[in-house]
Amino acid sequence: MTSKPQGTAYGAWLLLAISTIALILAAVATFNEGNGIAYTPGTYLVLISTALMLLGSLLLALARSMPRWLGGLLTFLLLLDLLGTGLAAYLLQAEWLLGAVGVGLAAWLIHVVADPASGKRTPVMTQRQEADS
Repeated sequence: MTSKPQGTAYGAWLLLAISTIALILAAVATFNEGNGIAYTPGTYLVLISTALMLLGSLLLALARSMPRWLGGLLTFLLLLDLLGTGLAAYLLQAEWLLGAVGVGLAAWLIHVVADPASGKRTPVMTQRQEADS
């Protein structure tokens, strides 16, 4: 039996906003000819990875009734995407994108630590609590 999660997923919504900003910054880095890295394979890779990050964070924010294992897998894949995009932004010397990914990592951490769980958990009761009830 599953129940709908209670509360708002602030970390997931923040991650969605940061992913949108990162996609815009990656598109500017890819197509702006004045930055020295335009139209290189690395910028295309960052553009695709930020688009996937936006898609994953959109699913995480909007599809709150997904199974726990799928939410956990998606959260783990978003972490890998954030780390990989951050490394690529560092190597491409795209400082604004690197800063956005850093904020995205903080949003991911907020999602993991503070957002409400996507599945109902039964509390573990000690023997004394069972005797009291």
